[in-house]
Amino acid sequence: MSKDGGEGGDDDEMMVELDLSHFTHTAAEAAPISTVATAMLFGTIIFAAVGLAARTWLAGDPRAIHAAFDPFAKPLDASSYTSMYTLLHHLSVFGVILLFAYICENHPPYAHSDKSYDRDEFFFLTALLFVVSAYTVHRNDGGKGKLQNSPRKEKDEDSKKRPLKVASVNPANEVLNRDQTEEWKGWMQFMFLLYHYYHAEETYNS
Repeated sequence: MSKDGGEGGDDDEMMVELDLSHFTHTAAEAAPISTVATAMLFGTIIFAAVGLAARTWLAGDPRAIHAAFDPFAKPLDASSYTSMYTLLHHLSVFGVILLFAYICENHPPYAHSDKSYDRDEFFFLTALLFVVSAYTVHRNDGGKGKLQNSPRKEKDEDSKKRPLKVASVNPANEVLNRDQTEEWKGWMQFMFLLYHYYHAEETYNS
């Protein structure tokens, strides 16, 4: 009896040890080193950005916060508080996007479903894109776009004497002009997403 009881006690201790070992894995063991390093980097950046935003808001001078949401990019000035906060703000946004992608890939809120390929649906959506795109066809300006003066000026002394030259927003009638290449990139991105989403192996080499 005592011998059997002793063996049973050893088994219980072993089971306890095994169960405890299941909870001793650290974050570094569960995730790759690159993931942990990325989390530490962007975590520090986000913490600094939030701290500077709170300091700016409490100081009653939200100019740096408003500058961070300016859609027009400006050269980085390491001696400017506003410029550095803008850099940290956009890096924080990029870090949040990476976090969202990591969660969706490794810890999805909903289980990933198996892809099922339907050729008719795939080509129907492709044809639908052709039809919708046909309504966006327009004639360009025939290469009449010229450089025009921009109301925006740089802050350095040289730019104060002359306005910044930018290309006209009108498309130019040239081979491989900007509008044409942008349209091709849009087509490629759409097709990449479509045939990967539907797992259309017959249209690419998987």
